[in-house]
Amino acid sequence: MKAIKIILLACLLVIGSTVMGQSKSIKIKPWVCTNGFWVVESNVKMPLLNKIRFYTNSGLLVEEKEMNGTRLNVKRRKVKIELKQMLETVMLAYEQQHKSEWAKRH
Repeated sequence: MKAIKIILLACLLVIGSTVMGQSKSIKIKPWVCTNGFWVVESNVKMPLLNKIRFYTNSGLLVEEKEMNGTRLNVKRRKVKIELKQMLETVMLAYEQQHKSEWAKRH
């Protein structure tokens, strides 16, 4: 009888801890943008030439920029935040352009 109580208590503790663990909110990293994403393309033979492509969340290419003379280390936090800021400005311009085009059609 005592063993059953211990097993029951252990099960309740496991269930309770999983329920409590699920209530944590997910923290979004400061370099993650909700409007779209960016992709950096570089070459091993020419590391100072980088192509940055900006996409919407649906995968539509919005803009492509070339950065010449700079080696981008996308593992660095500072670089990720700068790319996020570039993406946000590109997406804002894209949204304004499409709103004006939509207004002209209708």
